[in-house]
Amino acid sequence: MKGRVETIRQCARTALPCILVLSTLAVSPSISAAPTTGSIPVGQSATQVLSTLTIGTKSNASSDRKSHHWNKVEGKTGNYTTRDLVLERDMNDVTFTSRGNVKSGILLEPYTGKTIHFQRGTSNKTEGGSASNRDGGIQIDHVVAYAEAYRSGLDKLDFQQRDAYYNDPDVLLASQAEANNVKKDGTIAEWEPSNQTFQCDYAILQIGIKAKYGLIVDKTEHDEMAEVLKTCPTETIISTSQVKQRLTSGASGSNSINDTTGGNGQDSQNGNAPNGENESDTTGKHHAANAKKNWVKTLFDGFLKRFF
Repeated sequence: MKGRVETIRQCARTALPCILVLSTLAVSPSISAAPTTGSIPVGQSATQVLSTLTIGTKSNASSDRKSHHWNKVEGKTGNYTTRDLVLERDMNDVTFTSRGNVKSGILLEPYTGKTIHFQRGTSNKTEGGSASNRDGGIQIDHVVAYAEAYRSGLDKLDFQQRDAYYNDPDVLLASQAEANNVKKDGTIAEWEPSNQTFQCDYAILQIGIKAKYGLIVDKTEHDEMAEVLKTCPTETIISTSQVKQRLTSGASGSNSINDTTGGNGQDSQNGNAPNGENESDTTGKHHAANAKKNWVKTLFDGFLKRFF
């Protein structure tokens, strides 16, 4: 402020140069007035954060997802990209190639509750890899899908900010390729993890990401988030960097993760529940049925809009 006052005093002794300086001072605030994003509200009540999200109607705009790629990570040598960063963060027993890429590791997969033995460049179809892709059984999922985020307000940001979203570790999670391919760009009202013990964490992650980027939710999406939180009303917001620890410690959604052989939980691969269903099993089935119903409704509504 003192600097501006002194500049104005000096300008009083000049003519045209003074006008140019003052015009620069007047214009500079608007030049930097670009949209900004916050941070994941870790530790805050998930229910309260959900109440701060704006409920609205999303755009039908097609996203520019294909314009984005995994960026190289500063401070890392070789070809280490965002994909490698997330793989290293989310897996155990990680090894690397001579070029700096993640070569192998073991993932306790959150969406299915299964264990995936990742090997770079293999299809790994037996553990859920894509039949047509050598992804090692693992893809990097945008928890709030990029195209869905784009329709929810990401399109209002500039390209650099959208690229930051695409490469933001807070948004990304290592997941089974097959599960990610089924999810596509669906909202939580259209797709939820088959691993019932992770459904609460999944909702909480989505709420935190939407809060960080100021993204809207539609009413169906909001209501499903609220419904999921009824099963874990005291849970607080977590980030994707906390998922591995929660899965390992059995803290996910205030429950322990499914045993890969079925154990005491539901077998998420076959959908066979053990004898004596408890309340969380019933709630999980409700979420899955509700998501399927909303997906069918979305498909039908799109059909009506297209032909009528």
